[in-house]
Amino acid sequence: MAGQVPASAGRVHDPRADHPTGDRGSLVLIGGALRNDAEIVKRIVDLADPDGDGPARARIALVTAGAEPAGSVEEAADADLNNAAANGLFYSALFEGYGAETYAVPVDTTQDAFPGDAYGPDNANSPAVAREVRRSTGVFFGGGDQTDYVRTLLRCRPAADEAYRSCRSTLVLSAVESVLRADGVVAGVSAGTTIQQGADMVTGGESYEAWRDGAAPGYFDDATKLGYLPYGGFGFFHQGLLDSHFGTWGRQARMMRLAQQTGHRQVVGIDETTALVVDRATGTGEAIGRNGVSLLDVRDRGASWTYLTRGDRVDLERGTVTRAGDAVDVVRAGEGPAERADIWDSVAADDPGVYSLVDQAVALVGSGAASATGTTLESDPQFVTTLAVTPTTGVWRTSAGVSFSRLDLAIAPR
Repeated sequence: MAGQVPASAGRVHDPRADHPTGDRGSLVLIGGALRNDAEIVKRIVDLADPDGDGPARARIALVTAGAEPAGSVEEAADADLNNAAANGLFYSALFEGYGAETYAVPVDTTQDAFPGDAYGPDNANSPAVAREVRRSTGVFFGGGDQTDYVRTLLRCRPAADEAYRSCRSTLVLSAVESVLRADGVVAGVSAGTTIQQGADMVTGGESYEAWRDGAAPGYFDDATKLGYLPYGGFGFFHQGLLDSHFGTWGRQARMMRLAQQTGHRQVVGIDETTALVVDRATGTGEAIGRNGVSLLDVRDRGASWTYLTRGDRVDLERGTVTRAGDAVDVVRAGEGPAERADIWDSVAADDPGVYSLVDQAVALVGSGAASATGTTLESDPQFVTTLAVTPTTGVWRTSAGVSFSRLDLAIAPR
């Protein structure tokens, strides 16, 4: 693979990567496209209820700094638009619809964007805002760009390459940490999920360019270039690299590449309309929602792939899986799938985001075949992904779909 560097190159020890004793609280890591997904929203509200006395006890602070600032008072007040203030209104209505109280945290990337604008990065160090967050029993991070969460809620040493190698918490981020220490819940969707990992957080990139060219520290205007921040995000999740929209947008190869280059063994990727609920005290996770959660045990040129659906649980430290209570074995039979084109759902295609690699894997494990392949849309060079059933591969069905464990995934040039 062109451009590969040793795993130790440029690495600085990050104490947040050491699994601490006494972790408390829960995480709800959502892969994207959260709307009125009752199962996921209700789980967040329930986890934010400190005494189990009903959702009215839940108070959720909403952080939407990953979205662009509003451009006017009118834009800030329109919950149908996508900006930090408008997203605060949208998520307030969503969580209040399930009985929770909410507080919109007035932080975004631009101070005083328009007359009367109450949002801005300075509020991240406001004692009054931090106090409101600390009063909450849960915190929710909206989508957008995870690097904007770094720019607003961390104070980092300036770096010409925007690699953010040394950072410290703002008052608001420290308040979020206090919610976890009080056994509260921190949830996020899309960028709000990705920001919760520690070192080497991905900042962008597409699978084809990532596998061909490798990763570089920093944040890049070229959206296809694989970038990462050595310092990482908030460090609430310790058990590997995190990514969202995972199977949806064919991000398996980009995260395998990043893990190989930065020396991480495990990747956890979450599909849209799906969440991984993490108990930080036990280091275990449960898949909920409509699609799946991927765990990649990464090796030199491939990975062992486990895909969990609703009700499946995993010990994130040991990698052991407990099937959902309603799981039934899948009887493998029939011919395997034909080779699939555009296996990584290239953004250059007419129909990106169609779960191509997940669908190929599900077709394989449901058949009697030993392997299946798929090719990249791009051909200079073209890469082939090979999926292979091993003696330890498991296949079962839950209420949300087909799950599997220990399916080999290898990538090679054609």
